[in-house]
Amino acid sequence: MQVVVPVKSFKNAKKRLASVLTAGQRSDLMKHMIDDVLTAIAAIVEVEGITVVTSDAEVVEWLGQCTSCLKTPLRVFDPDASQAGFNQPRLNQQKSNPVENTTGNDAKLSSINNSAEVGLCHAYSTAAADLLARGAGTMLLLPADIPLVTKADIQALLAEHTYPGVSLAAAGSDGGTNALLVSPPDIIAPAFGDNSCQGHIAHAREQGLQPAVVNTPGLSLDIDTVEDIRALLAAGRECATLRYLLDSGIAAELENSAEDGHLQGTKCQQSGAQNQTNRQVG
Repeated sequence: MQVVVPVKSFKNAKKRLASVLTAGQRSDLMKHMIDDVLTAIAAIVEVEGITVVTSDAEVVEWLGQCTSCLKTPLRVFDPDASQAGFNQPRLNQQKSNPVENTTGNDAKLSSINNSAEVGLCHAYSTAAADLLARGAGTMLLLPADIPLVTKADIQALLAEHTYPGVSLAAAGSDGGTNALLVSPPDIIAPAFGDNSCQGHIAHAREQGLQPAVVNTPGLSLDIDTVEDIRALLAAGRECATLRYLLDSGIAAELENSAEDGHLQGTKCQQSGAQNQTNRQVG
């Protein structure tokens, strides 16, 4: 099984939290969430490789610095063929974590998008086409903002899956899709957007398939709003993101401030940056 994790740029991460978190805090939050997601994926023996889909050079540089401890092969896939020079070597090529930079030039499921911020449907389609061409039989797409996901959550999804087939997990708050497991990778077109879970179910049924819908706590919570952060804090599940929110002071700020207040984060940002510098994924 190949796992795909789309990642946008850090500098524009989680804009819906801009009223309460500074740009630096949102960037650090995104990095810790990616840490949690990659760690959970790497714990699954069925995973043969991880593909991070991004067109952002800062994300690539960070991955090279922070993923060398992962034993699962990880590569960066750029679906935007127009960015000349993006595929120059940038990542740490550790023997324990072979990394490859590739481009989406040959992808046939979606037209190339020249925007640096790659849409989720575009990321899915180009990665699916690339993995299919490489002989992959099964692809799991996981968003980068589900920090509570665990090995057990992913195994629960795998346990319900058939080949050919479609299995998915719904976002708990908005009807979105927080996991999409497909065999083969191009069996359905993506339907990410409003109420995407029902859209993916409909696409599966159009192919004569009965999709499996799995609901677990770790797959249901994606972080987009203050309420989502509060839900993560309330869950109390140990993860890098929870440690960051506590150690940076953000959790305390949220507890002591009104929901529409802006977090004053100079000290917190410095703490978060230090935590990031001293940490590696895995």
